[in-house]
Amino acid sequence: MAISVDAGTMNLVKAEEDDLVNGITFTLERNAFLQASTSEDTETTLKENNWSYVKHEDKYYILGEDAFKLKNLLTVGSRPENQGIIATQIGELRRPMQNGVLNTGEEKLSIAIIQKLIEKLAGKPRKPGEVLCFCAPSDPVNSNLSVLFHKSILTSFFKSLGWEVECIPEALAIIYSERPVAEDPNSDEKEAPYSGIGISFGSGMINIMFAFKKIPLISFSVTKSGDHIDQEAAKVCGLNVSAITRYKETKFNLDKIDPSNMKDAALEIFYNNMIDNTLSLFAEKFNQLENPIDVPLEIVVAGGTSMVPGFLNKFNAVLKGKSLPFKVKGVRAAENPLYSVAKGCLIKAMSVEGKKAKEETK
Repeated sequence: MAISVDAGTMNLVKAEEDDLVNGITFTLERNAFLQASTSEDTETTLKENNWSYVKHEDKYYILGEDAFKLKNLLTVGSRPENQGIIATQIGELRRPMQNGVLNTGEEKLSIAIIQKLIEKLAGKPRKPGEVLCFCAPSDPVNSNLSVLFHKSILTSFFKSLGWEVECIPEALAIIYSERPVAEDPNSDEKEAPYSGIGISFGSGMINIMFAFKKIPLISFSVTKSGDHIDQEAAKVCGLNVSAITRYKETKFNLDKIDPSNMKDAALEIFYNNMIDNTLSLFAEKFNQLENPIDVPLEIVVAGGTSMVPGFLNKFNAVLKGKSLPFKVKGVRAAENPLYSVAKGCLIKAMSVEGKKAKEETK
């Protein structure tokens, strides 16, 4: 049975068909870790509590959702019963990915962490030949990050588990999942499905795709996304990044900005800048097309950074103020912004598996 994995900077999401619910089920795993202090009892404590962990170069790292839970439960110097497993950097969770790709600043550790998280999430196929589709970022226009390294490492991990592996660009998965439609006067149906602009606003990257009938015409990424907003707002406000992130995720609303609230003001400025920069870069790429398609295009937005209340209104406000080289049919949010990419990857995986089954019966 085909499955998919969206390997995001903040979260890993698996999608698979579930006959019990007659639809798709999603499994989310936090893409993060905490280092545990090393003692004679550390591994015993980890096993007794059934915490997900990995040992790397004689150090222990607590993974995924367990890391998030322990971050809130443990405080250095307290709870004597937990001394064997105190997290050494309890204030800040660490991530094996940065700016949408594997963190090459801690290459060996990042690889060990992401491999364990992927193994836990994806598991092994039930039988040979089952397909797993995952997504990779498109090449960034504002960075020399190695997308190829990231894509190759993840491909090798999935193959080592026994999967037949497919990889598609992240924003193309939104096109598959949300199925934007454009006019096509040259077809009998007068419309072209899977034609429009998909934008994935993730934690580490923004991925953009313009496709016509599933064919990618423009594809690129930008590294300054949700994490960048948090970092810049934290500098302005004189707060740590985690405090800004918590505020953004629990209280911030782009429709209800309080100008006297420094956090509100800073976050709005950087959200505005992110959207404006994304649209400007896309307009530049569109102008470079040799044969641009002159039909109104629908824009679909997804990703965790787009889930802040009021995001769509802010996007439309910025869009309205720009002079663009293409017509906009409309803007909408993905049905489920956090799971849209995983769903699109699953659609691709099921298509590949279906074609293989037909070929085998010939």
